[in-house]
Amino acid sequence: MIKGIGCDIIDVSRMERAMDKERFLEKVFTPNERELIKNGGSAQSAAGMWAAKEAVSKAFGTGFSGFSPKDIEILKDKNGRPCVQLYGGALEVFGKTGGENIYLSVSHERNTAVAFSVIE
Repeated sequence: MIKGIGCDIIDVSRMERAMDKERFLEKVFTPNERELIKNGGSAQSAAGMWAAKEAVSKAFGTGFSGFSPKDIEILKDKNGRPCVQLYGGALEVFGKTGGENIYLSVSHERNTAVAFSVIE
């Protein structure tokens, strides 16, 4: 049974501007995410991660209320598929949804990144 869905879209140029500020990266991305962004070197990758964090928080039905964006970590599995790791307040909120799994899809198109999340 679906417990929540979320979707977000972001303009990559907005992420490019934000990435100019190191504090922004440290505030919203975990060390593992920052390493992926650094190795990928792409504002498009960072935008996709941000959209995914937003989509997951929207699937919770709370937005980022009660937890930090860093409590939602977006990584890649061995096949390159985006996956979610939750910590702290985000893990608590997820527990309250009654969900067992979070499915995530992230896409990029030139100037935009979009993510869709489903809690099952």
